[in-house]
Amino acid sequence: MSELHATIGLEIHVQLKTKSKMFCRCDNDAENKAPNTTVCPICLGMPGSLPVTNKQAVLWTIKTGLAVNCTIPKIAKFDRKHYFYPDLPKGYQISQYDEPFCVGGYLEVGGAKVRFNRIHLEEDAGKLIHSDGKSLADLNRAGTPLMEMVTEPDITSPKQAGDFLRELQKIVRDVVQVSDANMEKGHLRCDANISVSDDDGHMSQIVEIKNLNSFRFVEKALAIEDEKLKGQYPDWPEKLTKATHGYDSKKNETYVQRVKEEAADYRYFPEPDLPPVDTTEFDLEELSSGIGMSEEEAIDKLIADEILPEYARILARNKAKLEMYNAFAGQTAERHGLFARLVVNNNFGFAFSKEDYDKISDYTQAVLEIPKGLTRQSFEELVALIHEGKSFEESFSKFSGENDNIDLDSIISKIITNNSKEVEAYRLGKKQLFGFFMGQVMKETGGKADPTLTNKTLREMLEK
Repeated sequence: MSELHATIGLEIHVQLKTKSKMFCRCDNDAENKAPNTTVCPICLGMPGSLPVTNKQAVLWTIKTGLAVNCTIPKIAKFDRKHYFYPDLPKGYQISQYDEPFCVGGYLEVGGAKVRFNRIHLEEDAGKLIHSDGKSLADLNRAGTPLMEMVTEPDITSPKQAGDFLRELQKIVRDVVQVSDANMEKGHLRCDANISVSDDDGHMSQIVEIKNLNSFRFVEKALAIEDEKLKGQYPDWPEKLTKATHGYDSKKNETYVQRVKEEAADYRYFPEPDLPPVDTTEFDLEELSSGIGMSEEEAIDKLIADEILPEYARILARNKAKLEMYNAFAGQTAERHGLFARLVVNNNFGFAFSKEDYDKISDYTQAVLEIPKGLTRQSFEELVALIHEGKSFEESFSKFSGENDNIDLDSIISKIITNNSKEVEAYRLGKKQLFGFFMGQVMKETGGKADPTLTNKTLREMLEK
């Protein structure tokens, strides 16, 4: 029997996190909002209403294309894509057909290059809610900017498809930062196409699996269809056919939905209410400069700064922590390791060895005594002072001097009274509870108590 090979292509829909919708000024954040409350005549498709293109959505789409090596055509235009669905108010979708914002491009995953055919921009439909035998339409999501990223059929296994999507999620969420890309919330959705062929070029039908909303489901659904199509050999049709399937995650099985429409069925034509977009008016070089590093690039750079690999991975995967690290590390090239440890540890607390203390200056040693109870707000205030151009010494001095009006003795007395069991355990030898009491003090003072004075006063009062 001839060897059989899977061929997979993906259509990935990414909701952009712009403040307003694609063609109107409605709030683009419908999460936890009552149904049909973030709508207007434009996104409801009322007669006579006219769309206006969201420039931010266009720029973010182009920025994403640049991040995955796409070519940006000089002219792009919007088209009407006609189909009927209960949550598509206008009876057509404003999308792009033959002149998208981005063409070509590629992403390397696991040493293999997966090419993009195109990246285009469109509006999302609403959402149907099925309950008690009824179907209700919530149009809050209608008009949300939706970036569709279409790959070439370069993927050869369900696992590779999952790995590709995971890498793409990191790019749109962390590198270009245009979407939260949460699959469970529908920010990132995937349609997967799969066919199987033999060594002689004989090919099965093409099956499209719609609306997959987790990496695991993508891999499972593709594996099912891969096995089915291979099992149907040599009964593949002589003429190429297409079918659309759904995936039931509870039963872990796919099912037939409909015969796939062709492009002609959508009756595309240029959107008459929107002019073509001249992309030469945008500064592509500036857009490229605003693209962040990939996770792997960030890890490599941190390791080059002599950050331990385990800290580098944590920083690279957490945008907020990485920004805080960069705020400190930019002050001096001599303390990168210290600042990484400061930021990485939970609640900005940490423990250092005697060797660490011996290697650092006096004012940096003061930073080491910031307790685990330090609040995020206070920490960010310290970072802001450094951003203003003040030295690290000046910033920390100002920050730690906020305890002038704090009645530390009264606060500690109250904490000791309210935690009598912990006090008794501490006095019986459970000295690790000292961190608990420090945390309580910092909670009471909003993280503004002087750490050195708090340490000294707390020990004296606990050991009375």
